[in-house]
Amino acid sequence: MDKLKLLYVDDEEVNLSNFRMAMKRHFTIITAPSAQEALNCFNDHKDIALVVADQRMPGKNGTELLGEIRALSPDTIRLMLTAYSDPADIMAAINTGEVYHYLTKPWQEHTLLDILNKAAEKYRLTQENRALLQQLTEKNEALKQELRTSRQLKDSLVRRDLILAAVNDTAQKLISCTDWRQFAEPLIARMGLVMAVSRVHIYCLQQDPLENLAVHQEFEWVTEAAKQNRAETLASTFTFEDIHLGRWLSLLQQGKSIVENTEDLPDQEAALFTSLHIHAIVWTPIMVRGKCWGFLSLEDCFTTRTWPELEIAAVKTAATLIAQAVHREEMNLELRAKQKQLAHASRLTAVGEMAKGMAHEINMPMSLISLGADELHQYLSRNQPESPLGKTAKDISGQVAKVMRIIEHMRVFSTLSKENITDLNLYWTTKGALSFFREQFRIFLIELHEETTEEVPYITTDNQQVEQILVNLLANARYAVMKKSEQIKNFPMQVWVRLYEEELSENVLQKINPTARQEGLTAALVLEVEDNGIGMSEETRQHCTEPFFTTKPTGEGTGLGLSVSSSLIEELGFHLEIESTLGEGSLFRITIPTYVEYPMLLDNNEIQF
Repeated sequence: MDKLKLLYVDDEEVNLSNFRMAMKRHFTIITAPSAQEALNCFNDHKDIALVVADQRMPGKNGTELLGEIRALSPDTIRLMLTAYSDPADIMAAINTGEVYHYLTKPWQEHTLLDILNKAAEKYRLTQENRALLQQLTEKNEALKQELRTSRQLKDSLVRRDLILAAVNDTAQKLISCTDWRQFAEPLIARMGLVMAVSRVHIYCLQQDPLENLAVHQEFEWVTEAAKQNRAETLASTFTFEDIHLGRWLSLLQQGKSIVENTEDLPDQEAALFTSLHIHAIVWTPIMVRGKCWGFLSLEDCFTTRTWPELEIAAVKTAATLIAQAVHREEMNLELRAKQKQLAHASRLTAVGEMAKGMAHEINMPMSLISLGADELHQYLSRNQPESPLGKTAKDISGQVAKVMRIIEHMRVFSTLSKENITDLNLYWTTKGALSFFREQFRIFLIELHEETTEEVPYITTDNQQVEQILVNLLANARYAVMKKSEQIKNFPMQVWVRLYEEELSENVLQKINPTARQEGLTAALVLEVEDNGIGMSEETRQHCTEPFFTTKPTGEGTGLGLSVSSSLIEELGFHLEIESTLGEGSLFRITIPTYVEYPMLLDNNEIQF
């Protein structure tokens, strides 16, 4: 057993030496010649077990010293040793210093040792009791912590089960009704009450016409306490860049939940949520088809908190239910779009049949009008050559011919193609497609630039399919420039249509056909449709030819125009390139291989070889 430390205080050096010699075999002896030095010893030795002090010393006496030691180290056993037996000193030592024993000089070694050993035993018992008490306190705290953890776990299980019950109820309702939005508010209200939060939101991510990603609030639930506290919330529409939460957007797009207390956030993020009186927040992404459609937000406006994993898992389950409901809604919209496309195809067929009838019914009266106008023009030319009515008669004849050409063009375009592969000059195909748009462009102040030439090689292809491709691209260009004009006042809307021949680079040849050189291909026709409209982001450009992919609002497009065009281009053996810059415009370039020389039409429509 290690020897206990004993501090002996006496102003007589001989007494200090004698005490040290007598007791050093039983204790670790520390001596001090004054009360102040004795107090200093406690700075160097925190575990002094016994103090034996002389009563009468210069400065502080033994009673005063033991009183201060009692306050400094309550567990230290204190003894008084003196040559005087004044009752007042004894009473003072007992009352002030609470001494364990009062000894008189001269002392007998065996008597003093016996008393010191008993004092040492008391010290050991005190330390053991204190250690046992500390262990008992620690065990009690551990037990309390276990009880708290158990209670928290039980509460978390209850909250999780209540949230899952709400999710299950909503799922049951969605089986019989596809409109998930009518069940969203009851669902988040139950979640808010169960989780004891201040607010619950459902946000969705949307793109504006320029494809800037914005956040739009779909649903909100707020407690009365939060309303009375006037706790602000995020705007109903915002961007992550505006509120400096680009990091959060990246995490959401990766499918990761964000669980934070405001005090633990970086300064800029913490300042945002502090201004909104938000102390704790959870954002869980709503993932639809592998992409972040939006997120579920829970906010505590009164205190920081630890979010148990069981509760977070239940919130994720709720987000998954919303994601499945959104997916189902999108699938229904796509199904309706397909049905509309089929109906549109049926209407086109009907228009084709009607155009045939119209051509037959209208051609006869138009022929009569044209014949009458020609006869009137000839009569006036002979008899009244100076009359302005002659020019009017000629104009009537020209306009009648124009009407008859339009009707015939509608009949041909709206009739289903029968793989009518012919040799044709794309100049006239381009003119035919533009005939559908010239008047529209004029009415909507869209400036049309036609950079085409009739002096291009003939190609062997399906005229109707090429015209359909052009009509789709022109309709797309019209939409793009008109959308941009809605955003920019007095915006000069422009569309370019180009048709030209060019020599092909090795890179382009490989894209069109890896064996093009062996097949004699050296040049190609290039047909371009360009606009200065809203343009596309790189991601949209990569997906724009996929079926039913569209950035247009619901009801404005089916997402089939570019898909159909792309399929026809591939089927015809052409090559499509798309260049686009968001906010600046798009260019669709169709490269058409020319393998042989084709005859050119003369003005009198005779063929020259």
